Amino acid sequence: MNQKTGRSLAAGLCAAVLLVGCSQGGSSDSTGSSPDALDGTDAALSRFYQQELSWGECDQVDNGTDLECADLTVPVDYADPQGETTTVVMARTTGGANAAQGSLLMNPGGPGGSGVDLMQYASTFFSQDVLDNYQVVSFDPRGVFRSDGITCLSDSELDQWRENSTFDPQTDSMDVIREEYRTVGQACQENSGPVLEHMDTESVARDMDVMRAVLGDAQTNYLGFSYGTQLGSTYAQLFPERVGRFVLDGAVDPSLTSSQITLGQARSFDESLREFVRDCTENNNMCFTDGSVDDGLEQIQTILDRTLEQTITAGGRTVSTVTAAEGVLVPLYSPASYGTLNLALRDAQDGDYSALQRLSDANHGRTSNGSYRGNSTFAFSAVNCLDYNTRDVTDQQMNDDQDELQAAAPVFGQYLGYADAACQDWPVAPVHSAEPATYDGDSQILVVGTQHDPATPYPWAEALTEQLGNARLLTYDGWGHGAYTSGNSCVVEAVNTYLVDGDVPEEGQVCG
Repeated sequence: MNQKTGRSLAAGLCAAVLLVGCSQGGSSDSTGSSPDALDGTDAALSRFYQQELSWGECDQVDNGTDLECADLTVPVDYADPQGETTTVVMARTTGGANAAQGSLLMNPGGPGGSGVDLMQYASTFFSQDVLDNYQVVSFDPRGVFRSDGITCLSDSELDQWRENSTFDPQTDSMDVIREEYRTVGQACQENSGPVLEHMDTESVARDMDVMRAVLGDAQTNYLGFSYGTQLGSTYAQLFPERVGRFVLDGAVDPSLTSSQITLGQARSFDESLREFVRDCTENNNMCFTDGSVDDGLEQIQTILDRTLEQTITAGGRTVSTVTAAEGVLVPLYSPASYGTLNLALRDAQDGDYSALQRLSDANHGRTSNGSYRGNSTFAFSAVNCLDYNTRDVTDQQMNDDQDELQAAAPVFGQYLGYADAACQDWPVAPVHSAEPATYDGDSQILVVGTQHDPATPYPWAEALTEQLGNARLLTYDGWGHGAYTSGNSCVVEAVNTYLVDGDVPEEGQVCG
């Protein structure tokens, strides 16, 4: 590995995931396809659609006493169903096996987020009414964590990669990032199976339809957060007649290019950072700054710049610029974390960057013993490099984009640049490009957008609703990433009513 890497924050941050290994024990139950669930399925895929799942105990689950897990077999390449197969690990709640409305599939976002991990907390954000009507099911997508997860770097190599990620926006360029991801991509290819080439969102959506059938459901009911909304809209485009009740919360606009997504996020994260400082100065008598909002932003910049000017260590590891920037950015996902960010900044002003480091560690799944839980860091790259074609983006375009980023977002813009370079030499060529969603199904989809969402800006929810056509937008006038898990009673009631009764909110409804 290079002694100095240029990983930008955009290239390495799983900035579209809801913030909140599994092997099976003895079988306790089995499920298989019903006749209605198989209507219209491709005969070449019948062995996958007609398989039976054996459910048993979950391993690598902290709070898994009320969960069961099973292995789903799917083709690596849907264009070659007689070829190699891969395993997708699913998890379900033990209650609700005879729920009248069947299954409710979930995806936490990412890409690269673990749905099995999310299931450990399902009971905390679903009402009893929803749990009584549905059996909640989620999964680790193909290539992610338990589902034949790709392997790129060892834990110690990933530590080194992150420590060396000192991206200086004044001197580094896309060439540094391009070379670093070329090296990482080669490691992924050497250490992973064939699923690396087929982790695109369309393939995961096709896996979801196999899940629907083996769970015995004629239609898919679905709750997708963040990137999960892109997965949901892809499924709706592929299988419109199979769409049941679909909730897409924290919407991604699939028509945007990678650079357009980065620009939107940079603006929104800077806006959220300003809101955090405003809230701190007005409501926290222990705020890290005793000056104005602009003073506070300057002090945060000073904290980040210090990692370029001198070597900062915490816990025996170097705190890189990207690590420090991630430590500031991650708490902006939820106003409930503002207090945590304030304390981390106070410590950093005194030279202690350990709290910022821990926040960055959490974003990558690093545990206190130095091991990494899951593989979200590079699963994120593997999916995006298949979903977004950046190979024709010129160096001049990236330099122009970087200038626009820094003008639009003075704090985070400088660290979010050159993300397109990360995929230009990835060992697997892209299979998709950005394009608007289309949907011609009869079931009305519910899109939920937060007006001040840092990771998935509100205009994306408006755009996705318009693209889908047969969709209704529910707006949450608040801060943070995702509305349903925010605890806002208006949003929760509206979503639950839709899931249980099928009634969409009124046109233009805004929850505050």
